[in-house]
Amino acid sequence: MASTVFKITNGYLALSLVGASDVATWQTPGGKPITTVVLADYTSANGADLSCQVTTGALNASPNTTDDTTPATFCGPEVTTTSVGVTSFTLDATILQDVSIAAGVSAYLFEHDTKEAYFLLGLDGANPPKAVGRCRIVAGAFGGDARVTLTATLSLPVSRKPDIMFGNATTSRVVLGTPLATGATAGTPGTWTPAGSTPPANAAGATTAAVVASPATAWTTGQYVQGSTAGASGEMNWTGTAWAAGRHA
Repeated sequence: MASTVFKITNGYLALSLVGASDVATWQTPGGKPITTVVLADYTSANGADLSCQVTTGALNASPNTTDDTTPATFCGPEVTTTSVGVTSFTLDATILQDVSIAAGVSAYLFEHDTKEAYFLLGLDGANPPKAVGRCRIVAGAFGGDARVTLTATLSLPVSRKPDIMFGNATTSRVVLGTPLATGATAGTPGTWTPAGSTPPANAAGATTAAVVASPATAWTTGQYVQGSTAGASGEMNWTGTAWAAGRHA
């Protein structure tokens, strides 16, 4: 395979606060898929476009391993077994301090310190490659050496495994941080399986994904599952033969 060189010449880095009523599995504002979410979705009253202040930006992974050692015995040598846990991620960036701007990036980070936010890290503008997910905001440095351009180093803990879109504007593929739901159990609301999976947006999405309903017979009055679209438009139920919008009548 030939070597590939990639340079960031038009990057995006944006944050937008997670709302109190947002669905837990959302990776972007409004729960939009990574394929359609854009920078403008992050630049609301609760968001900030950091792009023009960023000098470096990266999503970094840290392995989580544990060594379990069995002592040597008369019959054999010591044995060490390594167990691999869930990888943790951080959104790391270096920014130019803009502490002289009343509503700048530095002020935004300080104001919303510790709050959970959606992030967008794009390495070629609106095109892939790009990553989306949730992180915790951490305030940046305030001040520094005299007569130099002041910078601040950020390391924002990522709340869950992000979604990444690899490729370019011509050819790309999405690798989801959590698997898509394959099943749904009736309730008020019901639950998706496997636990922690990403649900479809609505009934049409459940049909396309061939989500298996439990029970397979028609659900009872009022039963439904909530898709990744918030509110009534994301509710769906199983009629016994197909997925239908709303709660079972």
